[in-house]
Amino acid sequence: MRAARRAGAPIWLVLTWLFALVIAMPARAQVASLEVSSALFVEPSATSQLTVINPTATLAASPASWLTLRGNYEADIVSGASESLKGGRLSNVDVVTSATKFADTRQAVTGGFTVTRAATHLGASYTYGTEHDYRSNAFAVNAGADFLQKNTQIELSYGRGFDQVCTTAYRAADAPSSRLALDNSHGCFTSDVRRAARDISLDNLQVAWTQTWTPVFATQMVVSAALQHGFLGNPYRSVVIAPAGDQALENHPDNRGRGALGGRGKYYARGLRTTFSANVRLYRDTWAIWGQTYELDGERYLLPWLRVLLRGRYYTQTGALFWSDDYTGGEPATGPRGQYWSGDRELSPLSSYLVGMRGLATCEGHPGARVASLFTSLDVSLGFDLLKTDLHDFTLGGRKPDDTLALLWSLAVSGGF
Repeated sequence: MRAARRAGAPIWLVLTWLFALVIAMPARAQVASLEVSSALFVEPSATSQLTVINPTATLAASPASWLTLRGNYEADIVSGASESLKGGRLSNVDVVTSATKFADTRQAVTGGFTVTRAATHLGASYTYGTEHDYRSNAFAVNAGADFLQKNTQIELSYGRGFDQVCTTAYRAADAPSSRLALDNSHGCFTSDVRRAARDISLDNLQVAWTQTWTPVFATQMVVSAALQHGFLGNPYRSVVIAPAGDQALENHPDNRGRGALGGRGKYYARGLRTTFSANVRLYRDTWAIWGQTYELDGERYLLPWLRVLLRGRYYTQTGALFWSDDYTGGEPATGPRGQYWSGDRELSPLSSYLVGMRGLATCEGHPGARVASLFTSLDVSLGFDLLKTDLHDFTLGGRKPDDTLALLWSLAVSGGF
């Protein structure tokens, strides 16, 4: 279970500083914007309920026409109950555990800037995140340029993460089959000899090409690559690795390379006054997972101030090279199947289906007639998505899990000053 340390002070310092900067600026058409949003994710399972609330706040200010400063705060507030297991084909011993309630909070603060010129932009940001059992530090840089009368845009971005995760204090020389999983986060990142901090390094690179072909048709192609190194498993997850019911902390490779190629097209049908978009993304990694995403959406103005978007998405993937739903029957007969083992269902063969909609209301003002006497513009959006996952061979002790349906509500309010 992960629960976060308090990270509120840094973000409020950033937001306070930006707000003071806005107040000190001379009156202009729009020098700042504030966006506050929240998402609610619910898995209405009868045995392992999960609820995640994701509040965010972003304040952006432009002290000069070429410079934008941003501060962001977000949190994931998680509560639920873990799945209970009663025996099953992964063990020939009766194992009975009751569902365990848990609560989790992750907090992250980001500060950054963007420098914009006539046809180029350059930006950088730093993010610090904290939980009781996880700490993250990351920076990102991006640069882009417009060509051919701004009909062509090329953007490059790179991110580097320096993370740490808390685990039990096993030694590197200990056999993976003897390592134990965490049962709680008590003592993490302290001098507790029962806990240890494992490093994780993350590198992300992305290249995007956006092209406007006609006034009503545009495309985007994105190539991304990522490298991960370190402890890449879940410190709380055990896997049954022997017929007698012996369990060990899941054991993943220390390195993972990931690559993806995505293409998106957007077309405005004047006769229907509707914008249609299609998106295809192909994914491959060094763990032999092959993923495909196909997405369609349509967006239309119902009123001059109200537009509605409908979308659907299908995703499918193969399992990781070392994935198995039963690690007790491999070679040797009395040991785990292969060098690695995992209880992560996201590494198993699966498919998912998503349908959703979003409504966006916009109210425009101007310095002489502000919306609610405060904003030069005000946007309010409300969305809902339904996600169904089909787990092809993942089970809990031979029993199919029932937490494969998820509901997601989102609400966002954005105002310009």
